[in-house]
Amino acid sequence: MECVRESTTASYESAWKNRVNWNHEQGSDPLSSSLITILQFLTDLANSNSSYSSVNTSRSMLSSTLDPIDGYKIGEHPTVVQLLKGCFNRKPPKARYNSLWDPEIVLIYLDSLPNNSDLSAAVLSKKLATFLALATISRVSEIMSISFHSLRFSPTAASFSLTRPKKAQHSGPLKSFVLPRFKGKCCPVECLESYVAISREWRDPDSSALFLSIRRPHKPVGSSTLGRWIKTCLSDAGLDPSSFSAHSTRGDAASKAVKQGIPVDTVL
Repeated sequence: MECVRESTTASYESAWKNRVNWNHEQGSDPLSSSLITILQFLTDLANSNSSYSSVNTSRSMLSSTLDPIDGYKIGEHPTVVQLLKGCFNRKPPKARYNSLWDPEIVLIYLDSLPNNSDLSAAVLSKKLATFLALATISRVSEIMSISFHSLRFSPTAASFSLTRPKKAQHSGPLKSFVLPRFKGKCCPVECLESYVAISREWRDPDSSALFLSIRRPHKPVGSSTLGRWIKTCLSDAGLDPSSFSAHSTRGDAASKAVKQGIPVDTVL
């Protein structure tokens, strides 16, 4: 269904497999809308050390898959709602990170690298991915969806848009970004221009992806690859790779922006 995004479908498929396995062990029908078995399934899932998020995903999956109960969608049934409140109170979601890192550390590292024209394609790709993660405060999946055909350069800035909605976007036009030019080697726009130049010979004219695999046949890279590139760059800058993921660039860049005096509403 086009109203459900690919990431949601993947989460539901995983939750459904858990549901089928549980029902197989119980000797029951996974397509049954019995309130008792649904409550037991969610309870057992919560007691198996699954996170609240996982239990909630299963609740949503059941709502979209099974028939309503007592006139309610399963996820909106009062008893299911009470169960999920109990799960939340017993095991509330924890913050992913206990501390922040200063983006200045990464910028100093990037500034220490040779000129863009002297960098290998691998290093330039990682540098650009990290620059864009910090400059746009975007998720890796959103950076992956930057449209190559939307790129526009001017003497003062570069602009581009995404090929798909942002995770929290449910209406309106696709998100666009404008990045100003800066002096020195820490300019995302100059890095972007260098990447476009070095990757031009790899490109399929019909491909809309900005980031391509370094190895032949130079297919568009996925979120996991981009995340690995960014995490490698953070590690090379001296950060502990076991403590921070590529996604940490969002919170750290946003916090740095607020500390620099940018209004919270603008950051949001």
